[in-house]
Amino acid sequence: MKHNNYSIYLVITFLLLVSLTEIKAQFGPMGVGLNRIEGRVTDETGNGVDNTFVELYDNYGTLLGKQRSTGQGRFTFRGMGPGRYTVIVKPFGTNLAEESREIEINNQASRSDIVIADFRLRQNKRFETNDIGVVGTLFAQDVPQDAKRSYKTAIDDLESNPDKAMADLEAAIKLFPNYFDALAALGKAKIIKGKYADGYPYLLRAININKKCSDCYYSLSLAFYKLDELAAGIKAIDAAAILQPKSPVVRLLQGMMHYRNNDLKSAETSLLLAKSLSEMPNPEVHWQLSLVYNRLKRNLEAAAELERYLKAKSDIKPAEKENVLNLITKLRKST
Repeated sequence: MKHNNYSIYLVITFLLLVSLTEIKAQFGPMGVGLNRIEGRVTDETGNGVDNTFVELYDNYGTLLGKQRSTGQGRFTFRGMGPGRYTVIVKPFGTNLAEESREIEINNQASRSDIVIADFRLRQNKRFETNDIGVVGTLFAQDVPQDAKRSYKTAIDDLESNPDKAMADLEAAIKLFPNYFDALAALGKAKIIKGKYADGYPYLLRAININKKCSDCYYSLSLAFYKLDELAAGIKAIDAAAILQPKSPVVRLLQGMMHYRNNDLKSAETSLLLAKSLSEMPNPEVHWQLSLVYNRLKRNLEAAAELERYLKAKSDIKPAEKENVLNLITKLRKST
């Protein structure tokens, strides 16, 4: 069912005129298992940066957990399965730059891997030049204290009690309807819960307030991908790519959007960018490239990407591996 796609398309097109981050988690829910990712966030002098947002994403760009660093700058995520993850540190309200890191858990030597991911944040050069156009979700507003309290409570509860967190975000927005942080957080939280049609209006409102929110554009595109609103979804992911051109997650979704829209050459371009930008081989990128090459009747390249997919996917089940190997054989025989 379409969701007034022409109006959505016009809104996204308008937002792109301003000058200027499908995918479900394949691993179990947070809180199960013995693996953990922990680290410390410091500034250039080595002092811990407290109250910094630290986010954990899976291989497909789905937010798995969010927390704030402690007074010493420490953070810990527990319970993820083997696979590839991205940790992003967002030092909102400071003069420090955002930083991200790709991490792999393979459980080859132990059933309880501990990965240390320390971040030493550098000063954001945009502050040195007094450039207020900070890319990302940093956005200053004069927010009423009661709305701020509801927002802070929601962020603290977002991982442990998402339903309560969303109710608190709605309360914050009721108190201050143009509350950018609350609109963006609520939109993204609803999309993570699979409530795509409910989530995207909040993101549209957030983007209308701050048109440089790459995370908002990414989540908006994900919602439109799920709702089969391809034209609007492509506009949104292209905006995210303008703001974060070197994000492999953004380029992956961009490639998937173009593939769904039957623009195979653009899909190949975006997926090859995702491949080159990833610090470690990403199995989903290889899988998507194999689909593109198969549609382009370049089956030897499709088979090669599936072989890379098998090498990159550390947690593949025996049945899936056998199916992929059979597919590789068929692709090679078809040439």
